[in-house]
Amino acid sequence: MSLYIEEKLMYSFEFEEIQQLVDRQVLQQGCYLCIWHAHKIPPHIGILINGNYFSLKVKGKDSALPVFEILKVMDRKEIATLFVEIQENPGMEKITETFSLYDKAVPFKNTCLTPITEVFGVQYEVGMLAELLNYFSSKNQIGVIFGLHLISGFKGIPQYGKEEIEARIKHLDKVK
Repeated sequence: MSLYIEEKLMYSFEFEEIQQLVDRQVLQQGCYLCIWHAHKIPPHIGILINGNYFSLKVKGKDSALPVFEILKVMDRKEIATLFVEIQENPGMEKITETFSLYDKAVPFKNTCLTPITEVFGVQYEVGMLAELLNYFSSKNQIGVIFGLHLISGFKGIPQYGKEEIEARIKHLDKVK
């Protein structure tokens, strides 16, 4: 039993304060990392810019989806999600251009994080979500963090490695 509890408390990144997402209009402006299934290993990551959502997935990609479309999915499926405001706003053109270079996530080639790290120019320093969050934190670039459908007591991103990411991509690639 204690081993289970210890594992549950191991985070790759812990958040200081998470506000409940009440006013959804706030997502219409600014830049947010969207962390889907925030309590799972591994979570899925997308980026929201001025109300437009982008994400690289095994089955393809989302490009400039209106934020309210993804919120409907999150609400319908009660998906635990974080919206982490990033003070640095790379702009719609940069995100659109970067995501246009990718068709889908491919095992051992790229992940949902790959185009996001390229957008911010940290692809050589950052290989995992916690590293990206630590990067933004060290630069004082993290603003408000909103939570939606989070499990009780949620504090941070569970610890995991690249092996879990690749295993998940391979699994999803097989079931598509």
